[in-house]
Amino acid sequence: MQLELLNEQGQATSKVDAPDTLFGRDYNEALVHQIVVAFQANARQGTRAQLDRAMVKHST
Repeated sequence: MQLELLNEQGQATSKVDAPDTLFGRDYNEALVHQIVVAFQANARQGTRAQLDRAMVKHST
């Protein structure tokens, strides 16, 4: 299967060969759900702030 690579403006820059085994599968809703949940959880990793004992001690 030939895939087109696009630049930021949406213009085709080149083509890449991709094996048919990548896209010749049935849709697996459970797998897609797991991937989306993992992606969203990893996006929150950098913004979490959990208080440890030292921070709680000086909070009041």
